[in-house]
Amino acid sequence: MNRLLPKPSFLLAALLTCSPIASGADANLEFDGGTQGWQTVLDGVMGGLSTGRIEAGDGGTLRFSGELSLENNGGFSQIRTSLPQGTFEGATGLMLRVKGDGRNYQCDIRSSRLRLMAGGYQRVFATKAGEWTEIEIPFGECVANSFGQRVRNAPSLDPASIESVGITLSDKKEGPFAIEVDWIRPTGKSAAAAPPNSLAAVATKANLTTLLALVKASGIEFPANTPLTVFAPTNEAFAKLPKDQVEFLTSAKGKSTLQAILKHHVVGQSVGSSSVLERRRLVALSGQSLPIDSTALTVDGARLVATDVSFDGGLVHVIDTVMLPELRSIEQIVAEDDRFATLRAAVEAAGIGSQLGSRNQGPWTLLAPSNKAFGAIPADALKALLQDRPALTAVLVAHVLPTAIRREDMLAQGSARTLMGDGSVAFALEAGAITVAGARIEVADIEAANGIIHIIDRVLPAQPTAAATVASSPQQRSRQAAAILELAIERGVPRFNAGDQASCAALYELAITSVVVLGADTLGDAATAELAAALKKGAEHEDAAERAWVYRRAIDRTLASMAELMAPSE
Repeated sequence: MNRLLPKPSFLLAALLTCSPIASGADANLEFDGGTQGWQTVLDGVMGGLSTGRIEAGDGGTLRFSGELSLENNGGFSQIRTSLPQGTFEGATGLMLRVKGDGRNYQCDIRSSRLRLMAGGYQRVFATKAGEWTEIEIPFGECVANSFGQRVRNAPSLDPASIESVGITLSDKKEGPFAIEVDWIRPTGKSAAAAPPNSLAAVATKANLTTLLALVKASGIEFPANTPLTVFAPTNEAFAKLPKDQVEFLTSAKGKSTLQAILKHHVVGQSVGSSSVLERRRLVALSGQSLPIDSTALTVDGARLVATDVSFDGGLVHVIDTVMLPELRSIEQIVAEDDRFATLRAAVEAAGIGSQLGSRNQGPWTLLAPSNKAFGAIPADALKALLQDRPALTAVLVAHVLPTAIRREDMLAQGSARTLMGDGSVAFALEAGAITVAGARIEVADIEAANGIIHIIDRVLPAQPTAAATVASSPQQRSRQAAAILELAIERGVPRFNAGDQASCAALYELAITSVVVLGADTLGDAATAELAAALKKGAEHEDAAERAWVYRRAIDRTLASMAELMAPSE
C-alpha cells in the first residue's frame, strides 16, 4: 500500500481572517492556537484580593474568569496582551466577539503616545449573560483614564501607536465573573483592506458573522482550486437553533458535528441561482443531497433570500434556515429502523455492522432487503443462514457497494462492483421500476452520514469470491481466504491513495472478519491469532490511516504464512 501524498487543501478559516492581526507573529487576537501572549494584571499590585485566570476555551477562544474583591482598596481584574506597533494602523476601532455574564467590562488600550502608570484609553461595554455578542469599540469613543480619573489634555488615540489591548472588570461589584472572547478584530480601513471580493468581505457585508465564527471554530478544510457554492444561513437563522445545540456545536465534542453541518452548506462547484432552480437536487460536500423546490425557492427546506453574491472562490446564496444533514451512520439507521429488523439480526449475527458505522466515512451504498424479502426465504434455510457466519457474511457483503449511488444515477452508470465479490450488480428499468441485480428498489435514497440506503424486495445471492458454500478441504478454504484478502488489497489501495483511508480500513477490517470465521485449519493457528489481534488493535485507533496500516500488515503476514497451506499436497 503506497502512502498518500498530501492533497492540496486550504483552511476556510484562513479565508475568513480579514485583518493583519492573525498574521502578526506577536499578535494573538484570534486564539486559534491558544492564549499565548496574554497575561493577567490584578489589584494585588495595590494590595487588593481579586483573582483572575486565563484558560483556552473550546473551539479556539480565551476564557477569563475569577472573583472581584473590594477589600484592601482593590477592585479590578484584567487581562492584557502586547502588540507590535502598527497592528491597527488605519483602523477606526475594534470589534470583539464575547460571551459574558451580564456585567459591564472595559476595553483597555495602551498607546506609545501616552504611557501612564495605571490606565489607558478605555471604553465600557455591556455583556449579555450566556450569549455571544459582537461589541464595537470606536477609537474615537475611547477616553484616557488613569486611576479612574480622566486625563486632561490627552492626545486622541492614534491607531498606529497602539501597543497593547486588554479587558478589565472594575464595576465595583464583588463576586465571581467570567467572560469568553472569540476574537478581537479591527474595524474600518484595516478590515476593508482585505480583498473586496474575499469570502470574509462578502460575508461581513451580508451580515453572516455567525457563520464566519462557526467556520473559524470548526477548523474545517475544503479542497483547493475548486469553485464552491456556499449556502450561507443568516445570523437570524442560527439564532433559531436551540441554545444547548449551539453550545454543543462550539464545544470540543461537537467539532466533528459542526464540520458535518458546515459541509452540508457547501457544494463543490459554482452553481448560479438559475441553474440551482433548474435542478432537482445538488450534492453537498457532506455527501448528502440538497433537494431543490423551484416553486417555493427552497434548498433542502431553506428559503433563498439573496443569491449570486460572487467571491473569489465561487458564489454565495443566502438562506433563512440552517440545513441539518443526517448525522446517523448506515449502521445506526439499520439499528433503529423497524423496516430493517431482519437485516439488523443478520448484520448482528455476522458481526459486520461496524464496517458501516460512523468510524468509516465511506461513502457506501447499502442494498437493504426488506423484512418481507427475508421472509420469502424458507424458515429453515433462513435459520441455517443466520447460524452460518461465513455464508451469512458472504451474502451480506454482496449488498454493499463501495460508493454512493443514488437511484437517478443508476441507469446511466449501468452497473457497480460489490464490496468484496468478483462480480458486479447491474441496474435496469423493468416495468417502470429501477432494479438492481433483478431486485426491485422499493424505497430509494435514504440518506446516511456515510452513504445511501436503498430498500430492495429480495435477498441477493453471494458472489464468487466470498461464496456462501464453503469449500470442503482446508486447502480449498485457504485459497478462498487468500482470494478475499488479495481482493481487499486490490480495492483498498486505490481508495487509500485517493485519500479515503476510512473506507480502505473498513475493507480490510471486513476481509479479516470474513476469513477469521473460516477457522484455524484454514489459516493456521498463528495467522488466525494475528488477524484476531489486528482486529482488536485496529479498533483502538481513531485515525483511519493507522487502522488501515494495522490491518494491512497483518494481512501481508497472513498471506505469506498461508503460502505453505495453499501448496499442492503430495
